[in-house]
Amino acid sequence: MEIWEAAGWGLAGGLAAGLVSLMTAISSAGFTWPWHGHPEQAWPRLFVFGCGLALGALVAAATHDSMSGAWPAFIMGVGAPATIRGALAGVAVTERKIESPVPAPSEGGEGSGGR
Repeated sequence: MEIWEAAGWGLAGGLAAGLVSLMTAISSAGFTWPWHGHPEQAWPRLFVFGCGLALGALVAAATHDSMSGAWPAFIMGVGAPATIRGALAGVAVTERKIESPVPAPSEGGEGSGGR
């Protein structure tokens, strides 16, 4: 399968996953637009939808050499966001203490007021 063909099917899978999410959000909001009354909330939702499409295309394109047809690429696109979340779930992000490049003054030296 060519990379662009796999990316296209992955994009279709991402679209399918996004539509299912949108259907769920509409159902949860009482069959109204989830951002009803708050039009500024539409752009973040569209951003998330677009990111799901991009992830679907990227994951399918990355594995295009090992695919034999459209169905695997489509399924990769559907599961891309969950797969990426799962892969990153074990990654711990912590703050690292940066050591000062200037050594601290020793005790009894200048400025200690040694009286």
